[in-house]
Amino acid sequence: MSSIKGTRTRSVVTFNPSTVSPGEELYIDIPKLKPDSCLVPGTFNLLFDFKNANTKSWFLNNLARLLSQRLQIKLAGETVYDCSGECLYGVYKDMWLTEGDRNKMIECGLADENLRKLMSKDDSGAKTGDGTKVSDALMLSIYGTKLKIPLGRIIADHGLYAPFRMNNNFMYILTLPKTSDIMIAQTSEAVGGYTLENLELEYETIENQTIADEISSMYSTGRSLSYQHVTLMRTSNWAKDLTIANENVNLPRKSMAAIVLLFTKKTRADSEEYLYPNIEEVKITIEGVPNSIFSQGLPKSRFFEEAKRFFCPSCEKVMADEFMSIQKFFKDGFALVIYLRSNEDDVTGNGKKIVNTQSGVLLKIKKKATTEDVVCNLFVVSDALVNFVNRDLSSIQY
Repeated sequence: MSSIKGTRTRSVVTFNPSTVSPGEELYIDIPKLKPDSCLVPGTFNLLFDFKNANTKSWFLNNLARLLSQRLQIKLAGETVYDCSGECLYGVYKDMWLTEGDRNKMIECGLADENLRKLMSKDDSGAKTGDGTKVSDALMLSIYGTKLKIPLGRIIADHGLYAPFRMNNNFMYILTLPKTSDIMIAQTSEAVGGYTLENLELEYETIENQTIADEISSMYSTGRSLSYQHVTLMRTSNWAKDLTIANENVNLPRKSMAAIVLLFTKKTRADSEEYLYPNIEEVKITIEGVPNSIFSQGLPKSRFFEEAKRFFCPSCEKVMADEFMSIQKFFKDGFALVIYLRSNEDDVTGNGKKIVNTQSGVLLKIKKKATTEDVVCNLFVVSDALVNFVNRDLSSIQY
C-alpha cells in the first residue's frame, strides 16, 4: 500500500489553438510531464466553452460524443485507431448506461432538453417553474457553458502511464461535425453555428519516482495494451420497400467481437433515436459455412438478448434494465448485433477469427417494408493490441 503514495495534482493547461470550429481537426498530444509524474487513467479531458451563434438553437443530447465525429489515435506515426462513425457508435453505447451513470454526465453535455437549452444560451430555456427547471438553473450556475470531452482511449484502461519515459506518446485527433449534425433550432428558426472556445487540457498526476520507474520498466521489457477497435465499414441507404438486405463483412481479424448495425433517419432531430427497420430474421454465413451461430437463423425475438449480451458486461446486466428496456430498445434504441465471441466474458482474444476475406461474414436480412427510407451504418468491433518494446511502438494487432 505504501508504494502507491505520491503527490496528487490536478492540472488545467491552456490548449493551442484556443478555439475550434465545425469541420476542423484537433490534434491532442498527451503531455510529457515530469520524470517522476504518472498520468492517472480516466482523468485526461478536453475542456471548452460551447459558444452558440444565435439564441434560437441548442445542442442535441450527449454533446461530448457528438463532437467526436471521427476519432483517430496515432502512435509513432502509425494509426492504432480510426473510426469515422465514432459519434454515432458512442452515443448509442451510452444509451445502455444506467440512469444513475447518465445523471453524472452533465459536464459531457448529457442532460435534459431544458438544461441543454440553458447551456446553449437558447432563449426558450427556463430557469423557473417546476422543480426540474429550478434544478437546471442550479446546474447552469455551477457548470455554465464549460463542458468536456473525455480522452484517453486505450491508456485509460491500463493503469498509470508515465509519458516522460516513452519515446513516443499517443496523439488523439478529433474531427468536429457540421452544425446541423449536433444542433436543433426552434420552430421556423435555423441553427446558426457553433465554436468551441477557451480550450484547455485537464489531467491528474501522481508524483512518485518508484512508480514511474516501475511503469517505465514494463514498457522497456515489453508490454501489450488491449483495446476495442471499432470500424465504420460502410453506410448505405435502405429503401422503404426493401424486404431482403445482404450485408458482407470481409475484414481480416484475429478476434472479431461483434458486427453492429445502427439505423437512423436521413435527417436526425434526436441524437438518441435509433430505428427498428422491421427486421424479421437474420441468416448468418461465416467463411462459407451457412447457419453459423444460430442453426435456424437469428429471429427478432432474440435481437434484444444479443444486443444486451454485447453492450452490457455480465456484472451490469441487471443494472442496465434501469434504462434500456425491451420496449425502449424496439421503440428508438435498436441495434442489430451479431455477437461473435465464444462466450459472454469480455476477454480479449475470444472473438471470431476471420481469415477467408473472400467469404468473410455474410448477413442475409429478411425484413418488412418501412414507412420511409433508413440509413444503415455497419460497424465491425474487434479486439486489438498495441505492443511496446524499449518504450516504443513495436507492432499493432487486429
